[in-house]
Amino acid sequence: MTAGPPDHRTSRPKDLKAYKPMGLYIHIPFCKKKCNYCDFVSYAGKEDMIDGYIEKLINEIHCSDLGLRISDLNTVFFGGGTPTLLPPKHFENIISTLIRHWKLDIGHSEISIEANPGTADLARLKALRSLGINRLSIGVQSFNDRHLKTLGRIHDSNDIFRFYDDARSAGFENINLDLIFALPGQTLDEWKKDIETAINLKPDHLSTYSLQIEEGTPLWDMTKNERITHYALRVTSEETEAAMFEYAIETLAANGYHHYEISNFSRPGFECRHNLNYWKMGDWLGVGAGAHSHVDGKRWSNTEKIEEYIHGSSPTPHASEQKKEALFMGLRLLEGLPAEKFDGFEAEVEDLMKDGLLENEKGRVKLTRRGLFLGNLVFEKFV
Repeated sequence: MTAGPPDHRTSRPKDLKAYKPMGLYIHIPFCKKKCNYCDFVSYAGKEDMIDGYIEKLINEIHCSDLGLRISDLNTVFFGGGTPTLLPPKHFENIISTLIRHWKLDIGHSEISIEANPGTADLARLKALRSLGINRLSIGVQSFNDRHLKTLGRIHDSNDIFRFYDDARSAGFENINLDLIFALPGQTLDEWKKDIETAINLKPDHLSTYSLQIEEGTPLWDMTKNERITHYALRVTSEETEAAMFEYAIETLAANGYHHYEISNFSRPGFECRHNLNYWKMGDWLGVGAGAHSHVDGKRWSNTEKIEEYIHGSSPTPHASEQKKEALFMGLRLLEGLPAEKFDGFEAEVEDLMKDGLLENEKGRVKLTRRGLFLGNLVFEKFV
């Protein structure tokens, strides 16, 4: 029998209505090509394992006793990797399983899928939309072909525009665009053009992330070792990075996008419900290789190796300091947290306020504008 997450039945209240909303994260670790900056749980060249992987993933859903929470599931997120590499039949199988096993209400749930330009045509996008997937998150990263090449993306700017048009034609009315700034050699003017191009497409949501160059990735070597690229790629200065972030905040706000989380902006009513559940320390189950779960204050994760996952390795429990996690996760939201949530951390809050990183506005502790740029200095106080 396939191993499922730890059993929490002994700690459940008898009244199922007492539960908080439940999110479900489904990890699809397959990629056509691993990007130069990527240190996520994703693999290229293992497409022959897809059928076995999906079979195991559905078994994991069946074996989870959390399926008893039949009225709580209200968001599903297919992440990766590149989920849109999979044929629609696999999503049909997964979603029909959720409808039967978790009583998923297609009409009232947010069902998201990450997608990369060049990995799905109009017919495939229509098929995904017809299954009830209603939110598309497109990994644009940049509209600049030179920077896309540096990142190791498989698409160019023309692919982005074509993919976006196909997504709208397929019926997607909730589309997010992912953008990355502070790319090696990127100028402020180039970033401004990316933001302006994105706005002109009129997406419903935008995520803007500062590039983190992780050790062990090709991009790390490309910025550190001149022998690889004949010249070391120039890393963006802190001043330019801050100016890029400032430009995004001001320009997106001026164009009707609500800045609700450090890196996320949306048109009113299009905030990502699934991610809000993370930041508010709600409950979610993660299925698939490398997926993490958080339920009733407990955390666990699956093995990152596809082969081990398929053959039934047991989840790994993680220590959880619930209050600290709730503080630094909640501070990611622009609305902040009620001041009373920081009982026991008064000294840390006072120090951060003196440094101009936190403020108390009408009884809520939140990041200042400076705190948005230096969020890691704030969060480390609560780790």
